[in-house]
Amino acid sequence: MRGASLEDIAQEAAVTKPTVYYYFADKSALYTAVVCSALEAHGAGLRTATRRGARARDRLASALAFLVAARCSGPRLMRDGGAALTLDQNSQARSAFFRHFFSPVQQLLDEGVRAGELRQMDTAFATQALFNLVDPWTSRDALPGGRDAQQLANDIVAVVVDGIGV
Repeated sequence: MRGASLEDIAQEAAVTKPTVYYYFADKSALYTAVVCSALEAHGAGLRTATRRGARARDRLASALAFLVAARCSGPRLMRDGGAALTLDQNSQARSAFFRHFFSPVQQLLDEGVRAGELRQMDTAFATQALFNLVDPWTSRDALPGGRDAQQLANDIVAVVVDGIGV
């Protein structure tokens, strides 16, 4: 949306500019709706991915692989939109991110800790760290070393869960 006018957006959507204004007060309101919708749509896939696998480790790798394969980065949507949001719009977008992205991954980690599959940890911190680790790979066609999304996710989980020490 960066650099696009509402007129450009209306033209691309094959509607009139007054039609856009009927539904959205301004470009930032439209952007907020788009971000929340994208987070909800990808969040459904993420929730499904967090249920794949018998162990927390497998479910975590499934979730990260989904994010990489879907090329969806909730954090990037939040920070790189190019529209100045009001306090309320920012709150709406952040709420959608936490509900559809952050919460499913944190819940997966909480369940892994409770089941004794993962060590005790600050699961909110760990969730944010995981998003930061996977974020660079969600916008790339080619992944490092020719890995596919699942392989990359497995490697990230191995580093996080097993560590890098001897």
